[in-house]
Amino acid sequence: MPKLTIDGKELEVEDGLNLIEAASRIGVDIPHFCYHPALSVVAQCRQCLVEVEGVPKVMPACNTYVREGLIVKTDSERAVEARKATVEFTLINHPLDCPICDKGGECPLQKTTVSHGPGYSRFEGPEEKKVRQKYYLSDKIIYDPNRCIMCTRCVRFTEEVTQTGELGYEGRGFRKKIVVFPGKNLDNELSGNVTDLCPVGALLNKDTLHEERVWYWKFTDTVCSLCSNGCNITVGVDPRKGKVARVRPRTNVDVNDYWICDRGRYEWTDIQDADKRLKDPIIRKGEGYEITDWEEAVSFSATRLLEESRKPLQSIAFITSAALTNEELYLFKKLGQTLGSSNIASSIGLINDKKTFGLLSSDPYPNSTGVKDLGYPYGSNMVFEVIESIMEGKVKSLYTAGIDIFDFVKKEDKPRLSEALSNLSLFVAQDVMLTETLRLAHVILPGASAYEKDGTFTNDRGRVQRVRKAITPPGTAKADWEILLQIGKEINETLFSYKDPGDVMNAIANEHPAYGDISYDNIGMLGVQRSGPA
Repeated sequence: MPKLTIDGKELEVEDGLNLIEAASRIGVDIPHFCYHPALSVVAQCRQCLVEVEGVPKVMPACNTYVREGLIVKTDSERAVEARKATVEFTLINHPLDCPICDKGGECPLQKTTVSHGPGYSRFEGPEEKKVRQKYYLSDKIIYDPNRCIMCTRCVRFTEEVTQTGELGYEGRGFRKKIVVFPGKNLDNELSGNVTDLCPVGALLNKDTLHEERVWYWKFTDTVCSLCSNGCNITVGVDPRKGKVARVRPRTNVDVNDYWICDRGRYEWTDIQDADKRLKDPIIRKGEGYEITDWEEAVSFSATRLLEESRKPLQSIAFITSAALTNEELYLFKKLGQTLGSSNIASSIGLINDKKTFGLLSSDPYPNSTGVKDLGYPYGSNMVFEVIESIMEGKVKSLYTAGIDIFDFVKKEDKPRLSEALSNLSLFVAQDVMLTETLRLAHVILPGASAYEKDGTFTNDRGRVQRVRKAITPPGTAKADWEILLQIGKEINETLFSYKDPGDVMNAIANEHPAYGDISYDNIGMLGVQRSGPA
């Protein structure tokens, strides 16, 4: 491993590292625009210029690699003046619109200008700058060529990461701009990542354009729940509206590298549609339904479940899905076992082909592995077996969580299932939205989405990762673990004496060897690999 000196500090790093990465090891930030660790090095923005002893000219740090005895100065007069000149050149035609730019407050160019710029301009006013028309690169992404500094990160992303090659550039000088190749559309499953890569406000998401200033947002690091890959994400919430404003990838080289798919980036909006969400508990009374409070809903559910379990020929079924967290799956199964049920099943997703771009799974559930690890009878066949028992009249009571069981029967069997559910002695159902299944329940319990609760998911590689609450559920809706815990305590307070999801994870660790060394204290921000099969 070569030893080198940066700004008077000696360090030893692995071979093959460039000076930007090496300097970051000792807390020295070398400004850059075109360089990105996941893309090829082009050294064209020239913002990372540093002085290297023995070299007559300043050198781009991104394209200069460590070697034994190298002496580098990032704070010398030559390096500082070179970076100032580069900032000034970059800003020649850049518009003075920081107050209205969506990138304002988190813009690398803005920060670099303040930290490394000359502090003055030789232009007298914005009227001297060249102005060009904005246009859309896709139905989701708008491009402002006036702000573009031609770092070409977006172009290299479509060439090297997705290898779909939709983007290129045309023109020379200030006329140069990013374009979509004729006959192509910027519609690959990772296309939204170009907005994250852009170091200025040139590429922006159309659906959040001019929505809110970024410094008002609250950010939460969590995990995407839209497939089994478990991509690490940062959720930005507008506290004034109490809603998710955007979702961006969070770097985790063991899971999703630097990227997320467009599904994870854009398709969270449905879960926040107020017209689709369940907000309060509902109880069937006579031929109609009434909104109630949690005390009545929990008391009714627990009392009736206990009554059903004590009948001589008790037959309570419990059906859930891999959309629930590990903690919720554990509580749901424990509730069923406490009531003596032998009909417990969960749906999972199946990965039938290779992941798209290595991170977009065909399994739409975030926790299929958790279902298997916690010992559930799982899969469509197991779920259908329980449904068949319901339709045959063998099951008299049912509790479902996070699943629409009508998805598991053929169209011609749906009337039969509807009739069977209508004839149940007790039907308790919880979910985030009103489904065909919930319409027939005696008690409807409004749950929370993955953006509204704490817990863990185990992804398809066996990595246990934290899900963190970013927003409050609508109305009086509660996290599924909280609902299950309240019902469980009504039935047997001793068995359900957990305080929070972390306490439930400790119970999982005690009962399942694969999770034996896992707790909320050591999962951290990037998750932890469970130790082999459960």
